[in-house]
Amino acid sequence: MTTTNRAHPATLFDPVTPEEPIRLPSEPAGPARDMEPAPAASAAAAAVPAGEEGAEPLYSTVEEWVNTYLLPTFPRPVGAVGMTRWYWCRQWWRHEEAVTRLTALWYAWESARLEVTGMVGWLPLLDHNLPLLCGEDGPFRGCTVGKTADTARHELPAIAATETAPDGWWNWWDN
Repeated sequence: MTTTNRAHPATLFDPVTPEEPIRLPSEPAGPARDMEPAPAASAAAAAVPAGEEGAEPLYSTVEEWVNTYLLPTFPRPVGAVGMTRWYWCRQWWRHEEAVTRLTALWYAWESARLEVTGMVGWLPLLDHNLPLLCGEDGPFRGCTVGKTADTARHELPAIAATETAPDGWWNWWDN
């Protein structure tokens, strides 16, 4: 797989470049309540308000985000000899669970990158979802690589059986 990074990942989280260099005070500052925010911090906060509507996504598709940001930034030893903790499928887009989880992570990332501390909330989402996607019970556990897309094997789990609820079951709140 060939990937091309758009920018170094560290630069993706700083949407505003300070116009003035940050100056350290020449004397020790008084109590924090007497301090005013640095001009650069105020400009950054004003330029990128929380939950900015209409911001264009940095990546145009979940596939682009997975290939150029997620996988290069968070590499895992998949397929290495003796390493069976992490599973990955080159055709991850064939797995509905993977598409759903990765799309949710991408949307959340696009929103979080606009916030100064947005990654603080996004990283726990990633930490929760990566083991579910790539772990021993994840959707990739039964995949094998083939020489061509047609020879790759995807053993998808069986869908859990259910029974139809009795008539009136979902109307309990009407009483």
